[in-house]
Amino acid sequence: MEPTINIDQWMDEFSTKLKDAFGDRLKLVGIQGSRARGEARPDSDIDAVVVIDRLSKEDLQRYKDIVALMPSSELACGFVGSTDVLAAWQRYDAFNLVKDTRVHYGSFDFMNTHFTAEDAINSAKAVAAEIYHAMVHTVVFDDQNLGSILDACIKPAFFAMRALRFANLGTFPATRAEMRELATENETLFLDAYDGKVNMDTPEAIEKLADRLIAWAADIITLEASAL
Repeated sequence: MEPTINIDQWMDEFSTKLKDAFGDRLKLVGIQGSRARGEARPDSDIDAVVVIDRLSKEDLQRYKDIVALMPSSELACGFVGSTDVLAAWQRYDAFNLVKDTRVHYGSFDFMNTHFTAEDAINSAKAVAAEIYHAMVHTVVFDDQNLGSILDACIKPAFFAMRALRFANLGTFPATRAEMRELATENETLFLDAYDGKVNMDTPEAIEKLADRLIAWAADIITLEASAL
């Protein structure tokens, strides 16, 4: 069993190493995903977000070396990028990155973090499009792997759900528990599936859930903002 990780202590140590290496060029260190939400399992990834001014190829190697020195480094993953690039990032994509990040050091002050309902809707549509494409392709060309692809697509559905709530209500559900309080019937089903509470032991059950997910993704892609 993986050792229990105190993510705040881990991030403290990580931030100190990064500050020593990059100095004032280090603009942000954060954590996202299940560890940011307090929903992690012992083997959950450590999804770190690091932004460095004028990031270079040499910086990437230095960053890689720092990660290798960290406890449980095999769990580390996430985003590392440059301030100028992230400031120019597509708004719909930046929405999920910023909203899902719990900042540990620094800030996102180098970019515009005032996201609109349109940004959020476009973010949900982008996620839904990826789900729709992967699911339809698998149904037609790779149906023997439908269960595993369905598993992979259920996870990002959570991001589309949260983006839609932000567009509709102006609030962003920080955790899966908060999302459940606002979820539709389909969304609750997908959250249950991700948590292993839905029967997927037969091809018929997998196909039924896949059909629901494809239809849900299609509805988001074709959604008009005025329908919210």
